[in-house]
Amino acid sequence: MTLLDLPCTHRTVGVEAAVRLPTVMMLVVEDACTAFAREDWRAHEPPRWRPRARRRWHSEGRRLRDKETRLRELAVQCLDTPD
Repeated sequence: MTLLDLPCTHRTVGVEAAVRLPTVMMLVVEDACTAFAREDWRAHEPPRWRPRARRRWHSEGRRLRDKETRLRELAVQCLDTPD
């Protein structure tokens, strides 16, 4: 069985399940988008001498963490409950 890694939810899911179940596919896509957003966020840390930019950057990081928390909750609903 081929597995997909979901880095934001700290889970793996079978490709067959993602193709067969729309909610699992949505979880896979949302996890990938959030992982890309997290990498982009990390790559654009502003310098310390720009305090307003750093506050906005930290605020964006908090929003990403909140989204990752919601994705983990969704993963429990989608992957841990029987069909």
